[in-house]
Amino acid sequence: MPERKIIWFLVIAAVACSILSVVTVPNNDYFSLVNSFSVGFVISVVFYFIVVYFPENQRKARIYRSMELQYRVFKESCISTFLVLSDSQEYEYKENLLNQEEFRRYFKNNNGRNENRWDAVVNGIQGNEYYLNEIIYELRMLNEEIKFIRSSVDIHDEDVFQFLKRLSHMIHRMESTKPDYDDIKSFCGFLWSLFTGWSFIDGYRKTDIVTEMLERIK
Repeated sequence: MPERKIIWFLVIAAVACSILSVVTVPNNDYFSLVNSFSVGFVISVVFYFIVVYFPENQRKARIYRSMELQYRVFKESCISTFLVLSDSQEYEYKENLLNQEEFRRYFKNNNGRNENRWDAVVNGIQGNEYYLNEIIYELRMLNEEIKFIRSSVDIHDEDVFQFLKRLSHMIHRMESTKPDYDDIKSFCGFLWSLFTGWSFIDGYRKTDIVTEMLERIK
């Protein structure tokens, strides 16, 4: 690989220059050599922080904020759709539904009706392809942001990297959902897990796993 060849060239060149600087030091004045190396090292560190570290950190922070915002926009947009489908427009503080426990409490309540609100959402998505396509669009936009952050940020945490990879693949699969029973059941099961923290392994989580994983990128 070209990058590896360049790195090896730089390492060899640095070692060779170090040896030459020791061999050719005038009048055996090694203190001046140490001083020169020290000053050079300090200058290199300052240069690294100014040119590499701080710009990269700012770039990473911008990408993180963009992903965080897109995830929130996705959830708020879907919640608005869920409220319409469950005939629950009277719910005033929909931002409260960003909380997993409140979302689960509200949509599992039937409020005196024959079906709970989430069942109404599922039936509404299956019965109206417009709303299905709206949610798929929001999922697609979220997936674009996930792909971008995975390709633009060096994610050192392997668990986070693999989680985002699996989430992206799952969303991609959901994008092909058709309005038939089996597809909608799988689609709405995926949405329920995103909005309530449900997992077959852990049950209901107390924290939003997506937000938690994004925090670990910081």
